[in-house]
Amino acid sequence: MARKNMFEGITPTPPQTDENATAPSYRPARSSPEVFQQSGPIAAIRNDLRTVGARTVQDIDTALIEDSGLKDRIGLLDDDIADLRESISRHGQQVPILLRPHPALSGRYQVVYGRRRLAAIKGLGITVKALIRTLSDEEAVLAQGQENNLRKDPSFIEKTLFAGDLEEAGYEPRIIQDALNISRSHTSHMRKVREAFPRELIEKIGPTPSVGWKRWYELATKVLQQKRDPNSVLHGPFPAALTSDQRFDHWIKAFEAHSSQSKKQGAKPPTLAVQSNSGVKIGSIAVGKNKVTFQADAGSVEFAHWIAGHAGEIFQRLHQEYLTQSDNQD
Repeated sequence: MARKNMFEGITPTPPQTDENATAPSYRPARSSPEVFQQSGPIAAIRNDLRTVGARTVQDIDTALIEDSGLKDRIGLLDDDIADLRESISRHGQQVPILLRPHPALSGRYQVVYGRRRLAAIKGLGITVKALIRTLSDEEAVLAQGQENNLRKDPSFIEKTLFAGDLEEAGYEPRIIQDALNISRSHTSHMRKVREAFPRELIEKIGPTPSVGWKRWYELATKVLQQKRDPNSVLHGPFPAALTSDQRFDHWIKAFEAHSSQSKKQGAKPPTLAVQSNSGVKIGSIAVGKNKVTFQADAGSVEFAHWIAGHAGEIFQRLHQEYLTQSDNQD
């Protein structure tokens, strides 16, 4: 049984003529107006083809892929990528990445999710297996966030930086919350952490996978309350052998030590230089709570001993002078 022409009724059929009749010239029908192409058999076939294409895994040259989307990870750990590259080399790429056509560069693509897999495959010099979908910016952000939530969930601080990038890019709070699966109050916690810590310092500390939002938030609150410059806490880089979580703890210890030192320095009483009538410094007076201390300079040690020997009459005279001035002011 002959298969029915699936395009019957879509394309015109040339008219049947008698063998002895003069064959009329055949002109193809004009293409259907765009308004009719949005529905009917032609539109249905077009949509079916697009759906099949979106579900089909394709081999894409990694040189055609631009990693220009918003980052949701703090760097790519070399050891992590090396392990993934070894696994793909042995067993092949089991899970495709998701790409979308580049909105500005024809024939090129942007990564929606799968950056770790892409980085590992680039090192192997092979094509990457990918799904290609035409997505708007908002759809790409939602797909990226949902994929990460289903797989290796980003840490709190990685989500914090990602949320900040989304805010700067102009995305609505609703889109950010849906993409990261967070509440409105959680976005305010993230905003406070970004206010307290510069991005460069966060990236130096790293993703801190075992450090939850509460510790980051409490630390950010202390930094803001003390009006401290986080970049002044550490002098020099972190020790090389520390993990990301350990760098976080290392920074906290340095911050607390720096805070204690600042309090001690702040607790020092103010000092006033004491000079002779000729303008030579003879010592300094420190004024504290219920305490006044005189410290003689090296060249005025004998003067200090003289004060100690005549302290009674000196302070009686000073006290009487104080009373006299108080009575005059009244």
